[in-house]
Amino acid sequence: KVLGKKPFASASRLAMSTQVWLNTIPTRNCDVLMTFPPKTDDAVLMWLLSRLRSRIPELVVHVRHHSNTNVYGFYFTASYENILKGADELALVKPVKEKFGGGKKEFAFEDRDCYEGVEDHLNFLNSQERQCIVKNILFSLRAREDDQLGKIKFGEGQGIVPILLSKKMIDQVLPLHNNDDMEFLRKTWVKAVAKSQPLDKICDYFGVKIAMYFAYLGHYTRFVSLPTIVGLIFWCLEKKNQFYDDIFFVAFAFLNVVWATLYLEHWKRQSAELAYKWGTLDTEDELLTEPRPLFHGRLQKSTVTGRQEPYYAPWKRNLFRYCVSMPVIAICLCTVFAVMWCLFELQDYINSKGMKGPPGFLLKLLPKIMLAVSIGVLDDMYKKIAYWLNDKENYRLDEQYENHLIIKIVLFQFVNSFLSLFYIAFYLQDMNRLKDQLAALLITRQIIGNVKEAVLPFVLSKIKLFKMGYKMTKDAEKKKKEEDEEKKKAEGGANEETSNGGVTEVANEASELRQRKFAGAEGGEQIEVKRSGPQLTQAEIEASQKEYEGTFEDYLEMLVQFGYVTLFSSAFPLAALCAFLNNIIEIRSDAFKLCFTFQRPFGQRVQNIGTWQDALEVMSVIAVMVNCALIGMSDLAERLFPGWGTTERLVLIVALEHIILIVKFLVAYAIPDIPQWVAEEKARLEYLRRDALK
Repeated sequence: KVLGKKPFASASRLAMSTQVWLNTIPTRNCDVLMTFPPKTDDAVLMWLLSRLRSRIPELVVHVRHHSNTNVYGFYFTASYENILKGADELALVKPVKEKFGGGKKEFAFEDRDCYEGVEDHLNFLNSQERQCIVKNILFSLRAREDDQLGKIKFGEGQGIVPILLSKKMIDQVLPLHNNDDMEFLRKTWVKAVAKSQPLDKICDYFGVKIAMYFAYLGHYTRFVSLPTIVGLIFWCLEKKNQFYDDIFFVAFAFLNVVWATLYLEHWKRQSAELAYKWGTLDTEDELLTEPRPLFHGRLQKSTVTGRQEPYYAPWKRNLFRYCVSMPVIAICLCTVFAVMWCLFELQDYINSKGMKGPPGFLLKLLPKIMLAVSIGVLDDMYKKIAYWLNDKENYRLDEQYENHLIIKIVLFQFVNSFLSLFYIAFYLQDMNRLKDQLAALLITRQIIGNVKEAVLPFVLSKIKLFKMGYKMTKDAEKKKKEEDEEKKKAEGGANEETSNGGVTEVANEASELRQRKFAGAEGGEQIEVKRSGPQLTQAEIEASQKEYEGTFEDYLEMLVQFGYVTLFSSAFPLAALCAFLNNIIEIRSDAFKLCFTFQRPFGQRVQNIGTWQDALEVMSVIAVMVNCALIGMSDLAERLFPGWGTTERLVLIVALEHIILIVKFLVAYAIPDIPQWVAEEKARLEYLRRDALK
């Protein structure tokens, strides 16, 4: 009996700890949550709280202590009137009533009666828009001349919250999920594999930037189906006839170039339509945008806003960029070349031994696997270096920071991902080896990428929650045991209650929020704080989740895949098929990590996919050069022009490349980036509004 008691209690504890995080308490009346590091001094909380309440009275602030994680949280929301004023400040685009011209227009608080559905307090603004407004109000908290917190002395007009975030005195500021909307997205998006994506709902919930990424991914997946079908046909007909094989090779190379051009032009038009539909086709001036929290510099008065803002001289950034960043990047690229050269030498050495059978096959496969793994390892190492260099260059805006980071990462990724293929194709001139290497890189990267992006973070997140639940259940058992012992002593030997029922009773009783007060605010103000018990709240769980790092890695993965498909897929026609199948999974896995694993991100408004569009354009131009070179080196060119040497072939390649590039740019110029109906609709609505105002 004694031996069986402990395993039974442990099993019960495991079951109870799982129930703790599965049955969470929803957090109501909160748009934005701010949490602080554990053991934050009460004086810090009271200093910030007093300024929030005195300087931003439009914000409603509640303070709660998360006893399970031992952190304090500020819960923010605002009244509907203040939310509407915030919508005016952010220039959110909302539908206008038909009698005032219809269509959509930037919201103006003074003309609020002109907007459709403004009387509906619950639905006129969605949760994502409310959260962005509350965050904007929160970040508008400005320092005054005499403000100081510990060793931090604020300059007049500086944003207090961004400074405290950069100094790690505030742990995080995050929006909370809306449970009803999240459940809808899980059913209609994550689990609905065979259905189209609900892009408008994604935009409403996660913002334009994330919705634009998924629109791009869906658009790219649909378009890649064309080279998938053609590549599958060519692969089935391969090695039937040498002449036809050569024709297929050349035709598929031309198809890649034409397809890439048409695809990118169609996407420009599609993104313009979506931006118009989502109200972001026209964006505000960057000088009105708040600086990054980590941007630093000498404080001076802004000529635009009139506030004290940090200023960093451009010459300092350029000096670091040219004297430090560029040499470091060059060293990293040389390292990649050296590692790949060593692995190719190892491959040649193994091949020269002529080993046969399973051992020989596995040994020949080893350098290819090592190359694929080394690409991933070098990539992770370089990303840390690239982020460090970008931080040191100290860019003012998030968009500038991301654009320069894209340039650094894409340059390295191009060398890291494609150097081995260029080496095989143009130095060794071995098409069979090129096909094997491309297949190995493409498939390996896709498998590893999906595991790293979706599976691993989800498992780690659940392990973390399980540990929290296990600790809470263990503490509840200990507390119940102490209470039972005290009760037994008080009653003079009353019967002891069973352990399992006690744990359940304590968990239920402790789920009620308890009250406590602490002093320390300026003027002796007493602040009421709600303390959560052993049962986890929605806010506690979401605060413990990993922050979503944005769409950067997702775009980078698609850019590399686009390069594999357009540059060398004529040597491996099934590359497009691998990309197509991967992207079908990628759409749902990326949706899964947003809906199940990571914190909800704040919505961001973008006009298009930004610098990634330029990177794709550059990749398509490189694809023209590579495919022309492959055509010039093909067996068909050798048989058509048997007496030609290297010089003649080079002239053929250059001439062919120039002809295709001219055609490509003419096609791009002939197709307008913004569809005609969008331009006409904008002009029509503006005319109707002016007429209605008259």
